[in-house]
Amino acid sequence: KASASYLISQEDWWKAPAFVNSVRVRYAYGQSGVQPGPNDALRYYTANTTNIAGADQPTVTQAALGNPDLKPEKSAEHETGFELQMLDQRLSVDFTYYSKITKDALISAILPPSYGSVASQLKNIGAVKNAGVEVSINAQLLQKASLGWDVTLSGSANANKVVSLGSTPPQVGTTSRTVAGYPISGLWARPITGYRDKNGD
Repeated sequence: KASASYLISQEDWWKAPAFVNSVRVRYAYGQSGVQPGPNDALRYYTANTTNIAGADQPTVTQAALGNPDLKPEKSAEHETGFELQMLDQRLSVDFTYYSKITKDALISAILPPSYGSVASQLKNIGAVKNAGVEVSINAQLLQKASLGWDVTLSGSANANKVVSLGSTPPQVGTTSRTVAGYPISGLWARPITGYRDKNGD
């Protein structure tokens, strides 16, 4: 208000609508945790049949390796932003930035083929970061006794990145990978370096 009323006289400043009506700045910090699933620590098997010498025989196959050393993953998040009202409260802007670091992240670690039918095991490995912004703009274009017209524009963006995998090597799967410095479970493909239009179409 001080800057908006600077150009008008002291006697009339209260009569003019302020360019900026209010500004609210906020900050928050919080911690949370995620428990592993109720069966993630257990090793269990499934019953199957296999054909041996032309006859079906009952077999037992390992379905999950389990991990008794699992512990909850812990997250700490910082959030800051502001709420701005302008033009006699006809225009409002809400901006938020957040950054969350998750430690002891629960990630399905790829196992070597020697483990047999079990392809992965849930482990507490490394740290993951999520950061992003959220913006909302609301404009009151028309306000009459029998007619009102408001427009709201909102958007958000989020960046996910594996900060560290500790002493664990990159987790390379058939369709996705978990590699430090890249998004978790990112999709990877060989780059296309060129092409030739062999059939001329």
